[in-house]
This record gives sequence, C-alpha cells and structure tokens, in this order.
Amino acid sequence: MSPRVDIVFTPMCLRFSIYQGAPIYYASADPEAQLDGIEKLMGIDPRKDTLFDSNLGFLPIAHTVLIRGKKKILVDPNNHHMGFYGMLAARLKELGVTPAEIDLVVNTHCHHDHSGSNFVVRNATLVLGEGELEAALNTYWPQYVDALFTGIMKEVRTISLEDGLVPLDEGVYVLKTPGHSPGSLCVLVETETERVAILGDTAMTQAEYTQRTLSHWYTPEQVKEINRSLDRIVEWGPTLVIPGHDRAFSVRRFSD
Repeated sequence: MSPRVDIVFTPMCLRFSIYQGAPIYYASADPEAQLDGIEKLMGIDPRKDTLFDSNLGFLPIAHTVLIRGKKKILVDPNNHHMGFYGMLAARLKELGVTPAEIDLVVNTHCHHDHSGSNFVVRNATLVLGEGELEAALNTYWPQYVDALFTGIMKEVRTISLEDGLVPLDEGVYVLKTPGHSPGSLCVLVETETERVAILGDTAMTQAEYTQRTLSHWYTPEQVKEINRSLDRIVEWGPTLVIPGHDRAFSVRRFSD
C-alpha cells in the first residue's frame, strides 16, 4: 500500500511592528516577505539587532501535511490559532480524517508555528528529534513543554542522527536533519508517483533548498549543519519538496 500525501495548510505569515504605540501588520504568502525580506525593507541589521528586540514580530502559518498509509501521520499540526479556532479539525474533516484517527504526529521541530496545535491530536505518538525537547525547554518553559509535548501525547519517540533513515510506516521515513534547531527532522515519503521530502524548516523556502540562500539570522555553525542536512536529503532523491514556509515544488533526480 503506497502512502498518500495531502497538504493540510499552505504557508503564509503575519509580520507586525509598533509605530508610535500602534501595531502595524503585514500579511504575505510570498516567502521573502514572510522571512528576511520584510526585515531588509525595515532596515533591520542582524549584525546590530537581535531577532527578539528588532520591533518586528512573526506570526507564521507553516506547512501542515497529512500522510495516509497503514498509519495516519500528521506532520507539524501548525500554530496554536489553527487548532484553537477549529481550523485544523475542520480541514482534517475535509480530508476524511478525524483528529482521533491520527496515529503519529511528527514535529519537525518544536517551534510554536509547527507544534502549537499538538493538543488537537493529543494521545497520538509524538516523534521528535533527539535534543529537541531540551531546546524547547530553553526557548519556552516547563509547563509549556508539558502542555504541548510530554504531558498530552501517548508517548514521545526520539530520533537520533545515528539512527539514519527511520521507517515510520510502509514507504514513510524520518531523518534527523539538525541546523535550524538541534533536533530538526525531515519526513521522506515514497508514493506511487513521487518521492516527497517534507522539510520543516531545514529549508524554509525553495531558494534555501535549491540555492542554499539561508537566513541572515543563522550562525556560521548552523549554516554548516543545515548544508550537511540538505546534502543528505538531496542524496535521497526527492521529486517533490515541501519546505516549511514556501509552496511545494518539483525537482529532478540526478538519475532522471
């Protein structure tokens, strides 16, 4: 039985800043406007400013993907709003699935825009990269981590770099791809017609995957790690790539 891949949500983003005490919002689905483009437009210099005091906020919707084979796997349930206001459950219903039917949840990483709606699919088994819970504790706080990860899921399964390509179901694999975060994962799926790579934020955009034009917020060590991780994904030979914050796109395999 070949697995089926469906996109639940496509990405977009709200960026916001404060001008004379009033919030100003920018909405965009364009990947450059979602990410570093707005920062450049506003004159934010990553050599002088830090990500969290630049007066430019980030309310993203990332890619959410449903994989159906022998198991039902949800990759990155998305931010809190998509679950809290019922949109995740409604969209799953459109695809013929209820939250209770989800067997596995894969958080490509623990950032809130990918994991904030874990609570909708509570009691599924959660798959995380090794070190990602520790990174979440450093970013958030213990009660938050318990509420979205360790306290509500059936169990937490961790994937290490040494595990290599780990099967989750027939034709579905997970691979640890550190760089964007210490425990970042990618999900790789062999359907009847495609080899699909669901990247999370290992590559946030098509340009990050194809041209390796990475965000200016990354450290030199992160850039090295991401490039090593992307090399491993390219070697696997995907034909369809789903980045974290850009539209899915087709690529040719070396053997084609």
